[in-house]
Amino acid sequence: MSKSRVRDVRQEADRFKPSADKPIRVKARSMSTSVDVTPHHHTWGQLVFSDAGITKVSTSDSTHLVPPNHGLWIPPNMEHAATLLEHAKLFSVYLISREEADSELMSPEVWNTCQAFEISPLLHELIVKLSENTEEDLINKEYLAICTLIWGELRRARPLSLGVVLPKEKRLKTLCHTFLDSPSSSISLKSLCQHSGVSLSTASRLFQNQLGISFSQWRQQVILANALALAAQKMPINQIAYELGYSSPSIFSAMVTRMMGVPPKVFFKY
Repeated sequence: MSKSRVRDVRQEADRFKPSADKPIRVKARSMSTSVDVTPHHHTWGQLVFSDAGITKVSTSDSTHLVPPNHGLWIPPNMEHAATLLEHAKLFSVYLISREEADSELMSPEVWNTCQAFEISPLLHELIVKLSENTEEDLINKEYLAICTLIWGELRRARPLSLGVVLPKEKRLKTLCHTFLDSPSSSISLKSLCQHSGVSLSTASRLFQNQLGISFSQWRQQVILANALALAAQKMPINQIAYELGYSSPSIFSAMVTRMMGVPPKVFFKY
């Protein structure tokens, strides 16, 4: 297995800092699965999405598995890091904060937490347009019109539950990341504890104290997040079930129906 390369994007991001006269800046770059972006933060909001494959975005207290042509809004000043699970082009859309915007019209719809949503065809084309042209290539009225349309599409976006909450306690966080790297319904807390150097009783207590749920409940959240990401790639439900460690599709369907109140074919329909 090839060793991952770490990419520090802080200076690179600073070069694309949005301003009152350039409220939206777009950076597009091709990245491989061998590149990990270092944790960083900035004073402006960011929308991140890829044109192919799944993007894993981690913050201090959550992990989000973002399918292709779906985006994740990252609020200003939130530390985050991204990893592509497949080779893809990654788009970073930097948006000026409401406080710094010159006009209310250009002010973004600010969310206080990370929000995932489907990228509409119009939003996709608008972002690609900005990524392929520098602001100097576009006349001012055209650039501002594109920015206004992007704000409008963001305001209409429908949030999706693609996030998984993470604990702050170091030992439990390590255990959770181990599971996130290869999620499967067949993996037990006991087996994770054997590889993480924490006792079963301690891990069980930490799940309740840190997250307020049991490991099995948290595991189901992870399974659902991964299932949503795979479904967005048009993977058949039967294949998703086997991919996530279920011995039969019917058992997987029963879990989804029990948790969400609707069968997978309804829940996974965007």
